[in-house]
Amino acid sequence: MGLFLFLLFAILGIALIVWGIVPSALDREDVDTKYERRRAEALGQPTTPYVPTKPSYVKILLGILMFIPAILATGITQVNAGELGVVRRFGAVTGEVIQPGLGYAIPFVSSIDIVDTKVRQIRIENYAAASKEQQDLFMNLTLNYHVDPAAAPQIVQTIGSDFEAKIVQPRFLDIPKSITDDYPTTTVLKSRDEIRQKASQLLREALAPYGFVVDGLSLENFGYSAEYNASIEQKQIEQQKVETERQKLEQSKIVAQTAVEQAKGQAQAQIERARGEAESNRLIAQSLTEEILTNRYIEKLSDKITTVLVPSDNGFILDLGSMLKPPAE
Repeated sequence: MGLFLFLLFAILGIALIVWGIVPSALDREDVDTKYERRRAEALGQPTTPYVPTKPSYVKILLGILMFIPAILATGITQVNAGELGVVRRFGAVTGEVIQPGLGYAIPFVSSIDIVDTKVRQIRIENYAAASKEQQDLFMNLTLNYHVDPAAAPQIVQTIGSDFEAKIVQPRFLDIPKSITDDYPTTTVLKSRDEIRQKASQLLREALAPYGFVVDGLSLENFGYSAEYNASIEQKQIEQQKVETERQKLEQSKIVAQTAVEQAKGQAQAQIERARGEAESNRLIAQSLTEEILTNRYIEKLSDKITTVLVPSDNGFILDLGSMLKPPAE
């Protein structure tokens, strides 16, 4: 806005000055008119003297005066949304802050420094850190922060406009790796969120005294180096082989144990069968009577004998007990 008004008044001033000077500079007596005038003067005839056009001093003065509002217009500064204007007077920060809108500073006396208070972002790809055992770690870091509006005059006075390079970025580069140094290699990846929270807190504590507010910190693609990942993969392969062999051994043990249990089961079954047969024989022996035995003896005589005649009122003439005895050798 100030630059536009300055150019506008400056152009108007220059136009008026040129308008006041150029006509007199371009005014020249015509050659023929000059010859005729001199000829008449030589013959003693009356002539009209040549009167050159004079510069328009009023126009020149107005043109010069136009530079006064042009210079004054340079003090007008537009402060956009998300910005603040910090006023200086003869180079020193006054502490006065101009809110978004139009502000004015007296030319050659005061000036306005624009401070961006919107959220700013710093992103670092392939940020290098290390674990407690100095194993290389790599990640993508993103920091979001903004200038505390109340601290804008202090930042302009003590740091300057390049505050990001001087204050924010050096601490952003140093703090995350100081956190990962406390974590063992085996657990550092699992602790990513904890590392992020600690780094965010340390950054807030480090930047707050300078007037900066940390809005957020993110850690992405957090991992080991390619060489370490290859060694982990190889170790996992070896562990898988060991696990496979262990499972085979366990399976062999299970098969052997199953065979032992089956053998024990078969032996126990035989014992139970023997016990059953013994118990059956005992019960049979208890149930046998003389009549049942006599019937059994008769059944054993021959499978071709159908009738046996014995005298009435007499006992058996055969000793049935001797018939069942095994023959003498």
